[in-house]
Amino acid sequence: MYLELNLATRPFDQRRLFWVSAGAAGLVLLAATAVLLTVYVRNREPAPRFVHREAELRSQVLALQAEDAKLKRKLTEPANARVLERSLFLNELLYRKGVSWTKTFADLELIFPPRVRVEQIRPEITPDNKVLLDMTVGAETRPDFIELLKVLEESDIFGTPDVRGSSPPTEQDPIFKYRLMVRYEQQL
Repeated sequence: MYLELNLATRPFDQRRLFWVSAGAAGLVLLAATAVLLTVYVRNREPAPRFVHREAELRSQVLALQAEDAKLKRKLTEPANARVLERSLFLNELLYRKGVSWTKTFADLELIFPPRVRVEQIRPEITPDNKVLLDMTVGAETRPDFIELLKVLEESDIFGTPDVRGSSPPTEQDPIFKYRLMVRYEQQL
């Protein structure tokens, strides 16, 4: 049997172990703080190579902006503006020329019902180079026109028609007239 005999008025506690451990942890935290502060101070300023590269890139951007402004001024000169406008006009003509009228009428002939006829047709080229046909058609009866709409919707080369207007028959012209817009994908 172990008998403990402590005659001190203040017996020894485990406080010394706590204070030693807390002091060691404090020193570790203080050392970590010192390391972090030195890393921060060293890296506070960007590396000279990055500063130099950024300056190079900024000067290139300024040079490109100046060249862009110079080219825009040159394009807006009256003589150059006329050439640009003429070029755009010629490009539009070439796109329109690319629509084969023979093929267009052959495709329309295949799908049009017998009692519906084309009164007027005008192609439009969209900015994304799609061909739209703006047509005015004449039909003897409304069901004939509805049949045309159904055939256009089922067709592979024509899109869904967009009816823009209609006019009833008159004494001079006993035909129903309809104006419609339809997408046309010409198969060359």
